[in-house]
Amino acid sequence: MSQASALRLLLLSMIWGSSFVFYKIAAADMPPAFMAALRVACGALFLGGLFAITNKQTQVAKRWKLITAIAVFASALPFTLVAYASLTVSASVLVIINATAPIWAAIVALLWTRAVPSPMALLGLVLGLLGVGIIVGLDTATLNTEGTGLGIAAALGAAACYGLATNMAKYLGSDIDPLTNAFGCLLMGSFILMPFVPFNLPEQMPAISSWLAILGVGVLCSGVAYLLYFRLVMDIGPTSALTVTFLTPVFGVLWGHLFLDETLGWHTLVGGLVVLAGTGLAAVYGLSEKAA
Repeated sequence: MSQASALRLLLLSMIWGSSFVFYKIAAADMPPAFMAALRVACGALFLGGLFAITNKQTQVAKRWKLITAIAVFASALPFTLVAYASLTVSASVLVIINATAPIWAAIVALLWTRAVPSPMALLGLVLGLLGVGIIVGLDTATLNTEGTGLGIAAALGAAACYGLATNMAKYLGSDIDPLTNAFGCLLMGSFILMPFVPFNLPEQMPAISSWLAILGVGVLCSGVAYLLYFRLVMDIGPTSALTVTFLTPVFGVLWGHLFLDETLGWHTLVGGLVVLAGTGLAAVYGLSEKAA
C-alpha cells in the first residue's frame, strides 16, 4: 500500500467515525426522517456538483430502477434507522454496532449463493453477534434507559441494510461503476425520503450546531467519504479497502469521548474487540471467498 493510499485510509476512517457524533448532535432537535433526508440531499448535491464540474457522465438515468432498489438499503432506510438509534444510543456504541456490516454482508452472501460457509466464517458470525451481546447485555445503564432496546435494534437493522445493499450491488449491479452507484444511491435516497419530510419537521427551529452537523454528515461523511472510499477500491482493491471497517470504530469511540464526553465501560471495550475480531473473520473468510 502506498503512502498516499494509507493516508486516504486513515482520513476515511476519521471521517466515517465522526458521522455518529454528527448524528448525536443533530438528534437533539431534529426528527430521524428529517435528518436522514437532509443527509442524502446534501451528499447528492455535493457529488452531483462534482459530476457537473468535471462533466462526467453517469448511468443513473439508464439504471435508475436498480439503483433505486439499492438506494433503499444503502441510504434511505439505514440512514433513517441510525438517526433514530442516535436518539438513545451513544455514538461509541453506534459505531461499534455499525462495524458488524461486513458480518451481515457475509450472512446475506451465504443465503444468496446458498454456499456452505467455512468454519472460520461461521466463527466470525458468532463472534460478531456475541460482541454486540456483551456490549448491550452487560451494560445495565443501557438496558435501564427507555427506548434504548429499540435503538440498538435499529442500529443492527441499519448494519444489516448495508450488508444487503453490498450484495445487491455485487450480484445485480456489477456493471454499474462505483461512483455512479454512490451518487445514484444518494440521489434516489433523496427522492425516497423527501415525501416524508413534511410529516417529520422539527417542532422548533434547530440550533446552528444541528444544521452544521447535518451538513457535515451529508457532505463530509457521505460525499467526500464516498470519493475517498471508491478511490481506495480502485487503488488497493475492495478487500484491502475493508480495513476501514476496523479503524472507523477506533476513531468513532475517540470522537465520542472527546466531543460528547461519553464514558467507556469495560463491556464496551471488550465487546468492541470481539465485534472487530468477528468482522475480520467474516470479511476475510466470507466475503472474499464469494468474490473469488
